[in-house]
Amino acid sequence: MKLPELNSDGYLDPGIYLASLDEVLQQFGAGTPTRQRQGNLLRLIIESARKYPTIKRVLLWGSFISDKPEPGDLDYSIVVDPRHRLATIEPKDRRFFVPFDARIHYGADVRYLVLFEYPPEQFAEIILFLCEDRNGRQRGILEVSCHG
Repeated sequence: MKLPELNSDGYLDPGIYLASLDEVLQQFGAGTPTRQRQGNLLRLIIESARKYPTIKRVLLWGSFISDKPEPGDLDYSIVVDPRHRLATIEPKDRRFFVPFDARIHYGADVRYLVLFEYPPEQFAEIILFLCEDRNGRQRGILEVSCHG
C-alpha cells in the first residue's frame, strides 16, 4: 500500500493513515541526515515496542511526516491497552516509552493514549489534538501497528 501524496502545505490531508514501518521509512526516513537519524530512531522505537504486548500502535505526526527536509523532531504517541500501566518497561526502553526519558535522550515528544477499543473514530476526541498544527489547521497522522 502506498501512502497518500502530501498536500500543497506539505502535509497529509486530515485523517489517520495506516502504514507499515517500511512505508514510513521509505517516504519520510530518507534523504537528509536529519531524516535518516529520525527514521533510525523510529525503527528502534517500533522494534522495542514489539516486545510489549500492551503497546499496540505508534502514531506519528508533525514535521517528520511532512515535506520539510529538516524536521524539528520526531513526534509520536504510543497507543496502549489498559493493562499497560502494569507493564514493566525495561530500563533500555524507557528512553522511548517514558516521556521524561524520551525528552532527555532524543528531544522527542511522547504522549500515552489509552484506548480501550478500536476503531479510532470512536476516540476522535482523544486524538484530535494530534491532527492539528500550531495554527489549528487540520492535517493527517500516520499509524504504525506494532504487532502485525
